[in-house]
Amino acid sequence: MSTIGLRKLTIEHLRGSVVPFALPFETAKKLTVVYGENGTGKSTICDAFEFLGKGKVGSLENRGLGKTSRYWHSLGKKPADVAVTLETQDSSSCRATIVKSDVVANPLAKRPRVEVLRRGQILALVEAKPGDRYAAISRFIDVSGVETSEATLRQLIRDLAGNRDLAVARVLENQDAIRQFWDSAGEPGGSSLAWANIESKRDPNSSDAEVTALAALQAAYSRLGDYPANLKAAKEALNTAKTAVDAARLEAQACVQTIAADAGEVMDVLESARAYLHKHPVPVVCPLCESSEKVDGLARRITERLDSFSTLQTAQAKTKTTGANLLRAEQQLDALRLSAKKHADAFEKARTGFTWSTDISLPAASAAQDIEAIDSWLAGSAHLPAEWKEAETVRQDKKQFVGALKRALKTYTENAQAQKELDLLLPRLTAALEIVEDERRRFTDSILVKIAGEVGRVYELVHPGEGLNKISLELDPDKRASLEIGASFCGQAGTPPQAYFSDSHLDTLGLCVFLALAAMDGPENNILVLDDVLASVDEPHVERLIEMLYAEAIKFRHCLITTHYRPWKQKLRWGWLRNGQCQFIELSKWTNQQGMTLIRSIPDVERLRALLAETPPDPQLVCAKAGVILEAALDFLTQLYECAVPRRPGGLYTLGDLLPSIDKKLRNALQVEVLVKDASGVSGYQTRSLTPILDELIRIAQARNVFGCHFNALSFELLDSDALGFGQKVVELIEILADPDAGWPRNSKSGKYWANSGETRRLHPLQQPT
Repeated sequence: MSTIGLRKLTIEHLRGSVVPFALPFETAKKLTVVYGENGTGKSTICDAFEFLGKGKVGSLENRGLGKTSRYWHSLGKKPADVAVTLETQDSSSCRATIVKSDVVANPLAKRPRVEVLRRGQILALVEAKPGDRYAAISRFIDVSGVETSEATLRQLIRDLAGNRDLAVARVLENQDAIRQFWDSAGEPGGSSLAWANIESKRDPNSSDAEVTALAALQAAYSRLGDYPANLKAAKEALNTAKTAVDAARLEAQACVQTIAADAGEVMDVLESARAYLHKHPVPVVCPLCESSEKVDGLARRITERLDSFSTLQTAQAKTKTTGANLLRAEQQLDALRLSAKKHADAFEKARTGFTWSTDISLPAASAAQDIEAIDSWLAGSAHLPAEWKEAETVRQDKKQFVGALKRALKTYTENAQAQKELDLLLPRLTAALEIVEDERRRFTDSILVKIAGEVGRVYELVHPGEGLNKISLELDPDKRASLEIGASFCGQAGTPPQAYFSDSHLDTLGLCVFLALAAMDGPENNILVLDDVLASVDEPHVERLIEMLYAEAIKFRHCLITTHYRPWKQKLRWGWLRNGQCQFIELSKWTNQQGMTLIRSIPDVERLRALLAETPPDPQLVCAKAGVILEAALDFLTQLYECAVPRRPGGLYTLGDLLPSIDKKLRNALQVEVLVKDASGVSGYQTRSLTPILDELIRIAQARNVFGCHFNALSFELLDSDALGFGQKVVELIEILADPDAGWPRNSKSGKYWANSGETRRLHPLQQPT
């Protein structure tokens, strides 16, 4: 942000600037007062700053116009014609225009920060709802990031509290499960947890080898148990095969007896003849004897002969098959005997190859090697497989029991540890949350106290000694983003000012709040614009309000005040304002042809000096201007020392009313210490008496008998030399009495003299001589 002084503001076709308007700024003067009657364009200047700094025209808002941008440009112009340019003392500038309904500043880095307060907004912060009031200061106490962190921490505490409750419930469940295991084990040891810790240390796989051996033993025994039935079936199959062989042999012998010895060769001949006849189904002669006799039915007769031979073939095949079956039955029986011996050896190996626990029973004798003896051996050990199965089940259950107990104890330990950690963590998190909340409150309270203190300080400058400067700003603890404002009234603190303060006091309070907030946010970078904010302030407070604005303006990059308050203009003309700090600009009447025009308002003291410096000077103009200034000076002195001045209707005083009111004792006592610097730059006071100046003014009035004249008639009564001398003495009087930069000596805080700001003038005495 820039802190460089302003040089010139140029407004083109924005509202009242129907033709381009330029407002120059004087170097080293941070306060500009723009005076003008209503309708001269003061608000357009304020709108121009707001247009440039914030991209809006606030004076048209809240007037029921809807979207106000259509009214920004001057009549007869287009939005694209609108432009506001601010030039600074370093010869750089920033220009704002309207592009597609948006205000665009170029370059953006040079865009000034602007704060604007208008008459209609002055009570907005004081009379607004607490939520709206909070929004106005939220940027100074923006702790949204901290509040988000608080909410996250608060949610974490809630989540962890829920986790702790869950951990407690699980610990109780785990304790119940362990107790049930303990109960099932007969409640050994002193407590269920102590017992569980001991048991969980056992190896759950310690009985795995015996369980495997038991499974192998049972499998081997089970295989032996099948042999009695298999032996019986094998013997029955062998007997059946022998019977079938004998029957097949008898059948084959019977068939052989019915067939010739050369039956085989005959069958071959017949097979060849049947094949021939199949190809030649109707032969003329026999293919063997070539006889034609008995040719009919030859094929049939050959088939019948062959069928008789097939019975023998069948019998022979059956004999062969049954013989093979008998051989296979004999082989299977032999294989069964060998297998039985092998499985008996396997059982013996399973029985003797492991060191069994004492609760495992085994057969009294070794397994029978002869298959014929297995049945009787099995009968003697038939009860053992059930015992082995039970032993295996017991060991498997034990393994599962130890595993389940170990898991239950592990879960209990983990949940108990989690509960313990959460019991330690939750109080610390809760304490951390309280610390964060307290720190946030202290931070926001410190900012609010600082703002309230600044408001009270500025307010006291305007209303000293009225006891209304105890301003408080507090956040409502029961509501989010809610700001309450309070003040001291009749000794009662925290009362809402809008309920008891007058409109003038509320206006002043609203202005003070605005100034305090604007000063909080880097005032050296801000251009402060106050649009006609003095309307309801009464005369006694205006003087102090103006002095306060002068004092506060130096904090900002620049301060521009618009007003139609006529006494302000007159006070500047008389030199009562510290115009060395202030640039005073007067706007003339607005017209739709020329738009806004300005008149530079020169203080009357400067005009009087200019008139005296002319060659030749005009006595009439000099005398008239000197009379106006002398009226202000005498009015100042007679009020300051409470001199007796005749009251007249309309307040039209003559020299005869004012000069004699400063009696001889007071006139001889009046002297001013003027702060000056010598050639080496060292500051020191020079005492200047007002007596010779006032005496000379009285002499001129007495000599020419103009005590009864009004100031506007002086020039017609005085000689030219007296008129010029009169003007020179008035200039001398004002130069001694008032500092163009620091103003008139009105402050009596020292208790010894009257002084202006910076004490460049010290007026003595403090009171009229008695």
